[in-house]
Amino acid sequence: MKKITLLLLTACNLFLFSQTNRTTDVTPPKIDTKPVTFKYPTKAFVSLNDYYQEFNAQNLIAPKLYGQTPFITENISSQQFDAANTQYTSNAADDFKVPANKVWNINSVFANGQTSGTTYPTSYNVTFYQNTASNLPGAVIRTENIVLAAGSESPTLPLATTLVLPEGTYWISVQAVLDLSGGQWYWRTYNDASTLNAPFAWINPGNGFATTCNTAWKTASTCLPAQLKDLIFTLDGTQTDPCRTIIGRINITDPTQTNRINRDGVVSACGTPKTFPGITGSGNYHYKTYSFQNTSASAACVTITINNADTNASNQTHLVAYNGSFNPANLSQNYMGDIGSSSSLSNPKSMGITVAANSTVILITSEVTLNTVFTADYTINISSPNCATILKTIENPKNAVSVYPNPTTGVLFINGMKPVEAKVIDVSGKLIPTKVSNNTIDTQKLPKGNYILNVADKNGNSATTKFIKK
Repeated sequence: MKKITLLLLTACNLFLFSQTNRTTDVTPPKIDTKPVTFKYPTKAFVSLNDYYQEFNAQNLIAPKLYGQTPFITENISSQQFDAANTQYTSNAADDFKVPANKVWNINSVFANGQTSGTTYPTSYNVTFYQNTASNLPGAVIRTENIVLAAGSESPTLPLATTLVLPEGTYWISVQAVLDLSGGQWYWRTYNDASTLNAPFAWINPGNGFATTCNTAWKTASTCLPAQLKDLIFTLDGTQTDPCRTIIGRINITDPTQTNRINRDGVVSACGTPKTFPGITGSGNYHYKTYSFQNTSASAACVTITINNADTNASNQTHLVAYNGSFNPANLSQNYMGDIGSSSSLSNPKSMGITVAANSTVILITSEVTLNTVFTADYTINISSPNCATILKTIENPKNAVSVYPNPTTGVLFINGMKPVEAKVIDVSGKLIPTKVSNNTIDTQKLPKGNYILNVADKNGNSATTKFIKK
């Protein structure tokens, strides 16, 4: 019977890797070249990461999107075993941070590993997670099983499609799929006085290794003594700016919606429609509305992030997406998704929604507590792999106006203003005389198509929005 070990110590020799050097399992052809001479930093550094950044800068080496490649000293099991040995199946995961107001487009993952046998895994499970309040892996963002043409103990794992992540903290797990008869795979770690962000986490649901980490993710040092470390991996891809950025603040003069949506902790994700979470609260909650369009002929995965910078923990905001129009008296109508929880204290929250071709999304930012007086702005970033087809229409900062139902077949209701005048403009720019009565306009005689609506109140304030006549 094969011996199962949880932790494999490396030899006393320490190996140093820069962010762009990777181990490989394929022997390259021999080419006669001049020896490469590297320049090494001479000053002292606070962390290994600072050292590597300086090393790369001096040697003109372009860093990856993100890299944790320090001194190797130890390894941790992260493997999906065969059915007869599932009690040993375990996962290791480590965190990383996307900078504020940036978007990472991740194409592949590299994990520095080591096997105990001669068989190299050809299949790996790669999973990205949201971060929890306890700084541990939370909700799954995406999981993929990646099959390689040739086995590798330190694989580069290409994702099926680019993973777009806005600002925030995330976790990644790499797990080899290998029967015990082929040996064990270990994700390499390092032993340092400090860690990059949070130390890595580990879980062994079958408890074959007899630790306390069998029911939930825990910090590795909780599972095993002296395991306060990081895992060695890099993320490949590009860093970009969001397609659109909105800065705003909810005021007590803004329009109100009846009740508010329940925060059920479930984050909406592209390709997975979320069930409407129900309503909660009692009263009228202030909100602001924004919209953007997907002008492409195909559906698009759009990631939306809100970061509420208010320093009062009680001043929270919630973000919800609607398809085409928003009815403040019926929060379930045209519901698409939401962020699951509130944003406060500069803690960004994100959601992913699949936007149909040639369609409009209405974003609603609402207060969580009635009549909240916010002291700082929030930022909403809209991200997509193809920014050229994502257009944004910002609500008028003085008069947040929305219309419903949208699309409409007859009467169009105007919310957020008491207009005394209304103008409708068709796609050709032609002005169509329109009467407004009791916050409504009659569109029954309008031909089918897209229109711009401009309304003005008795004080001369005006606002513009769009609607579709079916």
